[in-house]
Amino acid sequence: MPTRTAALALIAGAVAAARPVLAQTPPPVVRIGAQAIDAAGEAFYGADAGIFAANGITPAVTLLSNGATILNAVLSGDLDVGEANPMTVAAAIARGIPLQMIAPAVLYSKRDANANLVVAKDSPFKTPKDLIGATFGVGSLGDFNHISLLAWLEINGVPRDSVKFVELPFGQVGGALQRGLVQASFITEPFKSDAVRAGQIRDFGDTYLAVASEIAVVVWFATKAWLQKNPDTAKKLLAGIYATAKWANTHTADSAPMLAKASKIDPAAVAQMKRLYFATSNERRYVEPILTVAAKYGALQRPVSLDEYSAFPAS
Repeated sequence: MPTRTAALALIAGAVAAARPVLAQTPPPVVRIGAQAIDAAGEAFYGADAGIFAANGITPAVTLLSNGATILNAVLSGDLDVGEANPMTVAAAIARGIPLQMIAPAVLYSKRDANANLVVAKDSPFKTPKDLIGATFGVGSLGDFNHISLLAWLEINGVPRDSVKFVELPFGQVGGALQRGLVQASFITEPFKSDAVRAGQIRDFGDTYLAVASEIAVVVWFATKAWLQKNPDTAKKLLAGIYATAKWANTHTADSAPMLAKASKIDPAAVAQMKRLYFATSNERRYVEPILTVAAKYGALQRPVSLDEYSAFPAS
């Protein structure tokens, strides 16, 4: 006969075996909005390489045409977080919209120099002052690219009121310059390389370096409400962003097919592109000069401080 202790042990074991096995909580899904360009590539690089999953989140990436569209999707609740240029986020905050930066994405410096202001390949323009009276194309009026162009014009002695600006999608820049619809335009990759290969454009200036020696030209952002409601998920996303940055900075050959797939650009063309560098930490010098320049040129309804702008402290 089994002892009383042994009998109790058998009963306890039977009860334990009869209990249902509790399912593990699945990783939280984070709905991410980005453009199909290298500057916003962390979104699909981190997803395709499994880096976000390794950091405890399930990414659901939606590719959209511009930062304003991404911003609206985040505000409507259709997306949780997005990538956009820093001015888009700053302008929203200045208007009282409760957004914050999660992390800087792409960094730009002389190390990454790749002229972003272009003219038609056969244009007669040689110096910045030749563009007095010109019409410039920018992706979105009032965004950071536009503000950096204003800084570049000032440095080069071109009066702001002597030129005009129109919104022009990056993919249409080469054709617009060839047809004379604009005389100069801002452009980014992979569209720049495509227009160069087509013989449509040539380099003319580098507007980002007119702002600071190294700056973030794309940032991750979310609403304050989402950040407050999902603090643990936000921290996991932040870890995934920086892990993706470290991977992308050293695995351009591996990320090239991902960029080609997202942008629908020929993989051979992507392989020849000058690729971008991603931030692996949040430093004040990456965004603070942008907020200063934006206030200087009246691009914000009120000044925005970096402490207000950033959800996570900057060093």
